[in-house]
Amino acid sequence: MAFADVILPLAVPGRFTFRIPTGSDVRPGMRVAVPFGRGGKLYGGLVRGVHEDAPATAAREILSVIDEAPIVTEEQFLLWERIAEHYLCTLGEVMIAALPGQLTLSSETRIIVNPFIADEPRRADRSGALIDALVEREALSMKEAGELLGLKDPMPAIKRLIDEGVVIVEEELREAWKPRTVTYVKLSAAAQSEEALHQWFDRLEKKAPKQLHLLMRYVELSRCMSDAPFEVEKNKLLHLSNSSPAALKPLVEKGLFELYEREAGVPAPAALGKDAPRLSAAQAEALSNVREGLRTKEVALLRGVTSSGKTELYTTLIDEAVHDGGQVLYLLPEIALTAQIIERLRARFGERIAVYHSRMAPHERAALWMRMARGESAPPIIVGARSALFLPYKDLRLVVVDEEHDPSYKQHEPAPRYHARDMAIVLASLHRAKTLLGSATPSLESRYNAQSGKYAYAELLTRYGDVAMPAISIVDLRDAARRKQMRGHFSQPLIDAIDAALKKREQAILFQNRRGYVPVWQCESCAWVPHCDHCDVSLTYHKKLHQLRCHYCGRTYPPPTQCGQCGSNRLRMIGFGTEKVEEELAEVFPEARIARMDQDTVRGRQALDRILTGFAQGAIDILVGTQMVTKGLDFDQVSTVGILSADSLMRFPDFRAHERAFQLMAQVAGRSGRRDKPGNVIIQAYEARHPILDLVVRHDVEGFHQRELEHRRAHGYPPFMRVLALSLKHRSEERVAAAAGDLATVLRERLGERVLGPDIPAVAWVKDRHLRNLLVKLRRSAHHEEKLFVRECIDRVFAQPEHRAVQLMADVDPM
Repeated sequence: MAFADVILPLAVPGRFTFRIPTGSDVRPGMRVAVPFGRGGKLYGGLVRGVHEDAPATAAREILSVIDEAPIVTEEQFLLWERIAEHYLCTLGEVMIAALPGQLTLSSETRIIVNPFIADEPRRADRSGALIDALVEREALSMKEAGELLGLKDPMPAIKRLIDEGVVIVEEELREAWKPRTVTYVKLSAAAQSEEALHQWFDRLEKKAPKQLHLLMRYVELSRCMSDAPFEVEKNKLLHLSNSSPAALKPLVEKGLFELYEREAGVPAPAALGKDAPRLSAAQAEALSNVREGLRTKEVALLRGVTSSGKTELYTTLIDEAVHDGGQVLYLLPEIALTAQIIERLRARFGERIAVYHSRMAPHERAALWMRMARGESAPPIIVGARSALFLPYKDLRLVVVDEEHDPSYKQHEPAPRYHARDMAIVLASLHRAKTLLGSATPSLESRYNAQSGKYAYAELLTRYGDVAMPAISIVDLRDAARRKQMRGHFSQPLIDAIDAALKKREQAILFQNRRGYVPVWQCESCAWVPHCDHCDVSLTYHKKLHQLRCHYCGRTYPPPTQCGQCGSNRLRMIGFGTEKVEEELAEVFPEARIARMDQDTVRGRQALDRILTGFAQGAIDILVGTQMVTKGLDFDQVSTVGILSADSLMRFPDFRAHERAFQLMAQVAGRSGRRDKPGNVIIQAYEARHPILDLVVRHDVEGFHQRELEHRRAHGYPPFMRVLALSLKHRSEERVAAAAGDLATVLRERLGERVLGPDIPAVAWVKDRHLRNLLVKLRRSAHHEEKLFVRECIDRVFAQPEHRAVQLMADVDPM
């Protein structure tokens, strides 16, 4: 008798053994439908292994095999297991994060009429309408039943019908994904010559003007007479020619056009791009150093200043890997970056690239996964955000992690809380591939690994075309306010710089690391500030929506008309966010075209593309934004950059605060002067003489690394130690405090002073739950063993009845 170990999409530890039905073809990587739990609920699990070792208890049987062939590879399973082990989570949680939503099967409760009581008398109440609907439609979901009964919770009413034997509840496992095909139009072989097309023009001009218009639009869209014609989708052709299918059908029947279908997202087999560009001397030297480094090391770090042309080095190495028949993964930290990078890559590689990120349509993500799993028309180059790590690669040769320092590579919620840069290195090692990390401001961990010889290291320290680095100046806000040289939140030097750029028809970027209109409203009489009813955090005012919003739980509130504590109606706004900056800019520069890029303005699927396209085409003069504007955007006309509040970046109570501040300021400064125009960067700060600002002004990345490494070494933080953050949550403050105290006591039995806390965080109450934090420092040489000890301590403490209801979140290598 054969058995299968199955991973279930649940946050439960371990695998579960099921009996394989006789004659079933079950292999590792295939999905199977299995019952789990007391209620017999069905789940789509992944087979991890097949064996003949019977479990100690009776095994339930697999109900059905969903796939004809594996959809998950051995390398993927090994990566999942490394993630689960390193980040202290379950394989089920990794499975949920890895698989596209349409491949993660769901168990949906369905209600059907009991066939043995078909002669049930007609009922006059609402349940009669439900039974009639079931007879007509055979089955209803719980939601549909609730709508028919007019109940938000239909379960009690349905339970009565079940108890009476009138209806039956069954569990049906559904597979949501089906490949989507696209229909294309092409000229038939007999109509592809220029002479044949002229004959068709003559025939249609006399008898069928609508069909002639359709043909002319096709010729325009396809460029069929050029050396590199384009494919034309049927629906696109009909839409742009304002034609109906009735106009196209006779042209197909007469032999002018042919229709063909291909799975959505699968590129045309003959699509090729442009030749490789010539590299500068500095680029060629850096590329040689990278190649030499990757001959002896598995990972290379490339530090290239902003606008140095790192992307051309990446594409050269990508071309070499693809030419040898391999696959390449190109990771980007933000979806915002993909549009420009993809455009440049497609200019080089044609349609041999595919994109994968969370904002894609669910069916597109599933389709790409299945193409790669089947090995049919699998794209050799994948460009994506962190989730692209999980795709089923067959022959991965190179992984490029662009902007490797970026904190967006870290997954925060939900588990697994993995770091994509670190797991990209693991993925590459599983495939015996090479990893190239690139950044103008490398993370301290990566720079330390390069210094210690673990990684190869290369530099590209001149901008492409020998363009000068931007000139950076600091404005002392205290002095400017004392001299009354501030206009709103803008100093006079910043206003002058923006004005000069606008007169030259150049563009400006302003960075403010806070969205919304103002952070808080405050009572002038008693200093009361409105807080969220469910979180220990002040509310941010959004003027456009005229509402206060909690940025922790998302709840919204009407703005106050009087103080909630003393009743005074003297309320003032304190601080400023991007929305406020946008409004003040419009007052200072009324003729300028201003746009804002933050989480509030890019919620729609096309909103981000519209902003970036408008800025690239010169339709926007000034772009105001949060961290999104710092991340690798490349625009020719940007000559001026303003950082409005540098102090806020350096004051976070976090050991990475200075590193993040330096990286953010250096990166946003690098958006200016990227071509032949000199760049000008204005940094506004109250602590104008802060040593971090001096390093930013001098573009001294090495100096910053050495300064920060000394601080980290002295206080025992990464890269010299590994860090594990533990956060405990519960509705009762007493219970969460008790659990945190007991856990800290147990951990200190072995780890001693390397256990910090428990602490009450700055925001100590979120979504009606009280929080306590612990920080555990792990020795680099023994972090695996010490993590196992932490895991044992957690299991021991939370096995106690009084602590079982307390929720714990473990975050390894927090960012």
